Amino acid sequence: MNIRWGVFLCRAAGGGYAESMERGSPPDSLPAWLWRATALGVIAVLALIGAGVLFIASGASDPPVAGPVVWADPALTWATERDSWARAPVALPTPLAAFTVTVRARLPADADPLAAWGVWLAEADGSRVIYAINGAGYWTIRRCPPEHAAMEALEACPGLRPEWRWLFHPRLHAPGESNTITLHREPDGAIRLRVNGERLGAAPVEVTGVWGVWARPATTHPAWERAELRASEKGGTW
Repeated sequence: MNIRWGVFLCRAAGGGYAESMERGSPPDSLPAWLWRATALGVIAVLALIGAGVLFIASGASDPPVAGPVVWADPALTWATERDSWARAPVALPTPLAAFTVTVRARLPADADPLAAWGVWLAEADGSRVIYAINGAGYWTIRRCPPEHAAMEALEACPGLRPEWRWLFHPRLHAPGESNTITLHREPDGAIRLRVNGERLGAAPVEVTGVWGVWARPATTHPAWERAELRASEKGGTW
């Protein structure tokens, strides 16, 4: 009798403990309102990501340009080896009109790493500001004074800023691949250098409208692939 009563008490105690544990344990699922809030948050994030992708795909992240293409040259026959400072046959809009100049070229695959090419703009005092890249992946912005001889080393020209004498950039392509130099006049009048779409240095330049391309040495002249000028059809004279 005592044994049976003891078993009953143990079962009763165990059942009460289990029931107490069941009542005190947390629920297996989150509240419905929290699930709804989480789902709405995920949907909102996905919608923002989708809108951002569409925004970028529509050209929102593209670098700015001055206007429609008003001149283009797919061969640059005027950029010959006879002159390392070849002058373009069309002038830039002046005095303060916006413009975008783009030149694409490719150094030979076996070119010396120090081989270089670039785009220059003439200033009123006869100086030339040159934006150049070389085969080793470096870029520079320099001002060559009027007395600078055509065949004189570019290193004789000071950088517009000390740090712009030669700077490495990982987005520059090696010899054998094309690179694109873009000069864009920004609203504040500064000329912005972009290489392969990457924004680099910008500084004011007294543009006269005369511009061209530069290369060194003549023995490893780049293959000129395309040049174009974009400008507002209403502003400036060209």
